[in-house]
Amino acid sequence: MNPLRAKGLFGIIILMAMILGTSLPARAQSIDEKLEDLQRQIDELRTRLKEERAARERERQEYQAEKAALEKEKQEFQKDVETIKTTASRKKGPEASFGGQYRINFYNVDNDTNTVVPDIDDQTAARARIRQNVDLKFSEQFKTHLQLELEHTTDNVTRTASRRGGASTEVSVRHAVMDYTSGNGINLQAGLVPLHDYYHDTLFSSDWDYNPLAASVLIPLGPGKVRLFAANLEEGAENIESDDFVHYQADYSFPLGGGQLNLSGTVLNLQDDASVGTDDSLHYNVSAGAQMPLGNDLTLSGLVVGSWSDSDLLGTTDDASGVALLGELTGPAGPGNFGILVSYASGESDGTGFLPPMAFAQTFGYWGYTGILTVQGPTDTGFDFDGVNISNNGYGLTSVQAKYAFPIITNLSGYLAAGWFGNSDVISVRDSTLGYDLLAMGTYQFTDIFALDLGVAYASLNDSASGYFQGVQNGGGGASFNQTVGTERDKWALFGRLQAEF
Repeated sequence: MNPLRAKGLFGIIILMAMILGTSLPARAQSIDEKLEDLQRQIDELRTRLKEERAARERERQEYQAEKAALEKEKQEFQKDVETIKTTASRKKGPEASFGGQYRINFYNVDNDTNTVVPDIDDQTAARARIRQNVDLKFSEQFKTHLQLELEHTTDNVTRTASRRGGASTEVSVRHAVMDYTSGNGINLQAGLVPLHDYYHDTLFSSDWDYNPLAASVLIPLGPGKVRLFAANLEEGAENIESDDFVHYQADYSFPLGGGQLNLSGTVLNLQDDASVGTDDSLHYNVSAGAQMPLGNDLTLSGLVVGSWSDSDLLGTTDDASGVALLGELTGPAGPGNFGILVSYASGESDGTGFLPPMAFAQTFGYWGYTGILTVQGPTDTGFDFDGVNISNNGYGLTSVQAKYAFPIITNLSGYLAAGWFGNSDVISVRDSTLGYDLLAMGTYQFTDIFALDLGVAYASLNDSASGYFQGVQNGGGGASFNQTVGTERDKWALFGRLQAEF
């Protein structure tokens, strides 16, 4: 290598070393400064982040406080609104509605002769009857129902007088109900409560004045509802316990297979027959009934009811016991609707067969299809005394009945019914067949609530019918029949009813 060239290279190396030796400390110092500056920035960011978090926490707390204040203000406002509503409601009063029934019955009836009760042949009359409801709704939970009634009138000059005779008729209270429903759906009714059975009006019926002083509760249970009630039908003398007439009832009704099933138990406590003494005894009914759709709009319903009564209630040697059955098929036929009803109640010649509560209460019900041995609304008037309950007052009864309701022209419909009543186990000198019953009726509907019924009814009656009003305690032991032994009657009735029901 050239010596001069080597010396030059060496000098360059020495120069570079000198430059590096002087620049490295300066560079290191610059990096440290940058790191310090970066740390300051990080610290400033952390401080700023903490401050922002604190500010947001303060904002959140302020928001929560403001929200709570607004919620409290809202609640106070709602309380004020409810107070205003309550005050306004109190000033305004409860919601009121006024249903009712205004009716005029008119008829010409040939009862034929030799009847025991009432002992009349021909009847021609027109009667007015008014029922006026006053229904008050105080809240969703509590309401009241009042029904006032002016009975069928017979004397109508200056002031009306009823069929029960005497001076001017005072309007009577038929229903008076306090009705409360709790938050869990339990319903309580107390007062003069209209009570009906779940068995085709065969046991007791509010439609026929079964409106005693009662307390009734309806309780949702499982798929259905339980009904319990205690009813005082007759108080008698307050210092004599045995002369009361008290009805205890338990029912359970629930859906089953698209239909309805009802189970019931009845206990009556009432005074013994006068021939026995002054004590009281019990009557029992146990019932089961069902209603089932069959398709094609057909419905099949039926019931079975057993009964047992202490002999002291009837003044007979044996206790009364028996069973009643009823089956009904209804549905469309042609332009109208048909019904076929078959009933059976076991009987005894001394009246100790099957007995329903209405036989003791001497009431009735719309349990059949016909117009005389059973009744419809237009024949529920002054000539209804031949009507019989399902048991013929313990003498037993089988009935086969049919009906057909159909449209005729606009607003005019027709109704036809026929029935045979027999198989009654009366004493041998009386006929076991009560008779047969025919009914034809037309109804013209002026409006939805105002209608005119006109019709004709005929019944061939033997001497074995024991009318509903006779009852098992009115004469006792085979003495209560509508006509004397061996008498046959042909009863005709031309009747009409003008009624507004709303």
